[in-house]
Amino acid sequence: MKETETIQRKMFRRINKNMIIIILLQLVLIYMVLYYNVSNTEQTYQRQSINEDDKKSARSLTKYIFNCTNINNIRLFKYDIGGGMSKSIDIGTFEGETVVVKRLSPRKNPKERDAQFREVLFMKDILMRDQLDHSSIIKMLGFCVNHLKHDLNIYQGYLPFGDISAVYEFGQEFKIAKVKFKIEERLNHAVDLADLIFYLHHSPLGSLKLVDFLPYDHFLMVKGKIKLIDLDYISNVEPSCEFSTGCAYYNITCQPLNNYEIQYTNCKSISNCTIGVCRGTNLKHNLARFTESFFVHLLKPELYPLHMQNKLLQLLQRLDKHNIHIDDMLDELRDIKQAYPTLKEHLKTSF
Repeated sequence: MKETETIQRKMFRRINKNMIIIILLQLVLIYMVLYYNVSNTEQTYQRQSINEDDKKSARSLTKYIFNCTNINNIRLFKYDIGGGMSKSIDIGTFEGETVVVKRLSPRKNPKERDAQFREVLFMKDILMRDQLDHSSIIKMLGFCVNHLKHDLNIYQGYLPFGDISAVYEFGQEFKIAKVKFKIEERLNHAVDLADLIFYLHHSPLGSLKLVDFLPYDHFLMVKGKIKLIDLDYISNVEPSCEFSTGCAYYNITCQPLNNYEIQYTNCKSISNCTIGVCRGTNLKHNLARFTESFFVHLLKPELYPLHMQNKLLQLLQRLDKHNIHIDDMLDELRDIKQAYPTLKEHLKTSF
């Protein structure tokens, strides 16, 4: 009898601990919702009499400029300029700055399955931008999630899909092969993009692969800097492999799964598992795509002084053969960039 009571007391204490953990998790979730969607609302009601400078100062303390309370204050002047089959993109101004507003378009009516899929991609893009922070990734200025498609218990003819909007900094389209850059600009862009590849490889989410890579659609020029603008088709999953056959691309060796990866297989232990992972494929993929889309244009040897051409040619050859790591590439580009001003002065004094 005493043993039964002891067991019951232990179970009661465990249940209490679990309840406390659940309550704490709920409080964290509530705080996150309030942080993103309510904090600016409270400031608006409490500080109606403050001047515009104070408003700007208050907004600077939050992560984003825009949320559901002020996103409609953007004055739009261009509508539906792009966005493909699911999204619409509008251009507007806010406090003298040009911004881009992207939303699920009410003017485009996809099939039921496509509507759900595009909503997932839109939310994924927002979540990715919220977690990634690099100067060569377009800056998200805020977002508003009014409702999702599945929030509607009964189909409403006037609300057939979710109401989600996001605001970004403004950029210009460009074609890298047609832009006339100075040598300093070419080197700056090359270093910035190599640093972006490095960041994607060492990101907080693991090594990221840009699955859908279209340079003319997925990159913009923002105040003289090339920036990645689409993160919905991005993946941190490396291809799997069999140790008996190895990896198919980039001469990568099939490597054992780690403790996290193995839980998604039927293997009971790492040592007895015949399935592996082609670790490093995401990085090699990004290097290959950036090389063919950007580096072959930015680092074209004949556009540089004779003293630099051989080094650039060797770098491009190593990139073409996939036998250079991003760390080494970034170091080489930084060395070339740092050495160019001295070489430029030397060439001036030689004539």
